[in-house]
Amino acid sequence: MKRVFLTRLFLLAITALFALPALKADTINVTLTPVRLAGAPGSSILFTGVLENQSGATVYLNSAGGDLSYFELTLDVTPFFTSAPLSLDDGTFYSGPLFAVAISNVALPGTYSGQFTLAGGPDPESFDNIGSAAFEVTVVPEPPSIFLLGIGTLLLLPTVLTCRQS
Repeated sequence: MKRVFLTRLFLLAITALFALPALKADTINVTLTPVRLAGAPGSSILFTGVLENQSGATVYLNSAGGDLSYFELTLDVTPFFTSAPLSLDDGTFYSGPLFAVAISNVALPGTYSGQFTLAGGPDPESFDNIGSAAFEVTVVPEPPSIFLLGIGTLLLLPTVLTCRQS
């Protein structure tokens, strides 16, 4: 009876071990510097930051992505793939460009939120969520051309008046 109990206990332990999800690497600390950037319609802004590994093991940075709350903004993770290392050893960090946001020509002024996400893990085939950071994009209106023309005229007015008095 004791032998049957121990056998069942052993089988239960083995089953539980295989039923557990694969162990994930600890997350990467993602710090954006700054968290909020502004740009005009038709422009692109670059977010930089620091990725820090304090997990106790090497973590592979296999992918990056994210989402934005406004369809007239487009997240581009090309800077991550061209600049960030493939992995971070324990206690190391990367500092540099992470992603860009393209602002459409028809984007309305306002502040819009987004989320940058890293995927990876303990090996090059892992795509677990290992870190993320929230960010904001403020779309500022582009000054109308007539406004700029008016400013230019006002700036030239003293020169024209001086020439006429001479």
